[in-house]
Formats: sequence, C-alpha cells, structure tokens
Amino acid sequence: MSSRSFFKLTIALLAVVVLALPLEAQVRIGGGATRRRADEGPKPKNVHGIVQDARGKPLVAARVFVRNTKTNTTRTVTTNDQGLYSINALPPEVDYEVSADYKGQGSEKRMLSALLNREDNVFNFQIDVAVIEGGAGDKPADRSSGPEFDTFDLVRLHASFEIPAGRQAPIPAVLLLHGFGEDRLVWDSFRKQLLTRGWAVMALDLRGHGESKTKNRRPLTTDATWRSNPHEFPLDVDPALDWLKSQPRIDSHKIVIIGYDVGANLALIAAGKFPEVRTVVAVKPNLTESLAMAGSAQDFHPRSALILVPDEAEGNRITPYVANPVRVLTAPVTGGTNPWLQNKQVADAVFQWLKETF
Repeated sequence: MSSRSFFKLTIALLAVVVLALPLEAQVRIGGGATRRRADEGPKPKNVHGIVQDARGKPLVAARVFVRNTKTNTTRTVTTNDQGLYSINALPPEVDYEVSADYKGQGSEKRMLSALLNREDNVFNFQIDVAVIEGGAGDKPADRSSGPEFDTFDLVRLHASFEIPAGRQAPIPAVLLLHGFGEDRLVWDSFRKQLLTRGWAVMALDLRGHGESKTKNRRPLTTDATWRSNPHEFPLDVDPALDWLKSQPRIDSHKIVIIGYDVGANLALIAAGKFPEVRTVVAVKPNLTESLAMAGSAQDFHPRSALILVPDEAEGNRITPYVANPVRVLTAPVTGGTNPWLQNKQVADAVFQWLKETF
C-alpha cells in the first residue's frame, strides 16, 4: 500500500472514532473549550451543615428549614446524632431561606441566592441552649452549662450567656464583670432586668473566681497583687469579647461592659482598647489600679463611660482620661456588686445611660 493510501485510510478511521464519541469529547478533540450543552441548564443544589449549641456541642433532632421564596413552600429535615443535616436536589433557579430550630429557639435566617451557581452549599447554625433550659429572667439550671474558653496564658474561663426571648437580631449585648472576691452569680438580679429590657447578657467568672480556677489544667489561686497586674485580669476580657462577637444573633459592633471594682477597672481599659465596646458603666473604679492594669497612663484611654462612685473626688480624677460622653454619679452605697445594682438610683442611671449612648 502506498503512503498516500495509508494516510487516507488513517484519516477515515479517525473520523469514524470521533463520530462515535459523545458531543463534549468531539468538541475537545476539535480544539474548542469544553462547553455545557445548551439544553443541560444549571444543576440542582444541595444544602448541608451542622447545628450546635453555644459551646459547640452538636444538637440532636434540631429541625432545619429550607423555604422556597418563590412558592413559599418549606422542606424540613432533622439533625442526626452528630448534629448533621442534609437537603439535596433543590431546584437551582430559586432563592431559599435557610434556618434552624431547637425546642422552640430559632437561629438566624440565612439566604441561598439563585445567583450563586454552586451545587454544594454549607450552612452551619448555633442555638443557645441555655435560653431554652432557663428562659429569659430565670436563673440557669446548671451553672456549668455556659460557654468556656481559654485565655492567651491558658486560664480556662467560665461564663453564662442568655438571649432575651422574642428579640429580633441583631441583639445588643452586655458583658458583666464582677469585683474582686466575687463571682458571676452576683449579677443574678440585675441580669434579669437586662434580659427583660431586651439585652443579651454574658456574665464572666474572672480568673481565680467562681469556676475559672484552672490554668493549663492546674489549680489557680487568686492573688491580691492581680489588682494592679497588667498580665492577669486584663487577659480575660479579650477572649470573652471574641466569644460574644462570634454569636450569630449578636450586634458584634456594639457591646456594653458593666463592671464593679476590678471589673470596673477592666471595663474602662476595654473602652479604649476594643473598638466593638460601645460604652461602659464603671461602678466604684479605682484610677490607680486602672492605670497599673492598663500598663501606663499612655495605654489608658476610655471612651464613653458612666462612672458610679461613693466619692465624687475619685470620679473626677478619672474623667480627664475619658473621651465624651462621660458622666459621674455619686451614690452613698456600701458593699459589693449586689447592693450597688439593687439601688434604684443606680439602676435607673445605668438604664438611662444605655438609652442615651447605645
């Protein structure tokens, strides 16, 4: 066979092979880019994820809703024993609203847009179980059921966290910091008032107090020198704020800190250090200790503070360091956090301040 005849035979055989291939393969062999058939259309979408409580524990039998905004129909699925859920084969050219529910407590609602050309879509949800178990205005049944997290120097901190029932997101939040020798339970009565008025409330056990008594898994004992040490109590505020900001229904850009004694000093320091702190209420702060815990006067720049003191002179010492708005209120109160916040004059002043500044 001549070379010309062999070449013609080879071309003919290749043509037969190419014609036997699928259309996409023919396009690739022809040198063009791979193209989806005109009649194929976008593929169905899948939604999956996990539903957890505030501490990251999977919630079993939580319900997840995927609502078709065009037809207003909803598909519902429950989470398995690992808190996982999955809904598949959703029509692609529709917007969907996705949310979760656990024992009547709902999550935030998230949107899956028809413009998002992605088959696999992950939506994770977090629901605060403490609210379900205790309810707004009630003391949590289990003190240890709240969030836990570590500081930079490995102190394990414990806190409580509650969200007011029926309040739409974003929800304003308050971080409560107790005094030296106390624990987060001293806020119990005032915490209920905050919840009733629509505030989410986080009360923290500072290191060496309440349940926050381990460092690197070893026992931790409170030391009075911590009152002026920049490397002890000040390290507790940052992770507490980080945890609070991570909650999906919280207004993470506007957080209030209310503190008494050492907690008041920490509140003033945080007011100048963290931009998410909108304002603070400092009950019976001490300027000397505040400056020491801040590191120096150059590191102490509170902004927006209500200062509650038994002696006006101490309040007037602090105000030059605070940017406006700032207000000093004196009240003849003795004792710790409870007596101060149970005083009607003080409580009314706090809520008036929050109304004016938040």
